[in-house]
Amino acid sequence: MMRGVACVLLLVALAYAVIEPGRAQTISCSNVDSAIAPCAQYITGQATAPSASCCNGVRSIHSAARTTQARRATCSCLRATAARYSNIKDQAAQVLAGRCGVSVGIPISRNTDCSK
Repeated sequence: MMRGVACVLLLVALAYAVIEPGRAQTISCSNVDSAIAPCAQYITGQATAPSASCCNGVRSIHSAARTTQARRATCSCLRATAARYSNIKDQAAQVLAGRCGVSVGIPISRNTDCSK
């Protein structure tokens, strides 16, 4: 379960990069984890495509993280979780947002600097 959550968190980091500034929202790691949990199979290479519920979670995080502060919080949550697991397929994480119809303007990786 936690392994899947970590995989999904990396995906959210990529959604974080695409989010436009907007209304203030509170982002919690538990909310991020819940939203991206359905992406675990895709991010770990157990599925060839993200599920509809995975993409719904990615879009949900994208919609919620409208401010710079919220995007940074989302990124930090994802990085912290992803760092605990070695089975995340980086390529799958990098393309997840795009496969879910979310456009990302920066490279997504475990090394993404959440402060920028």
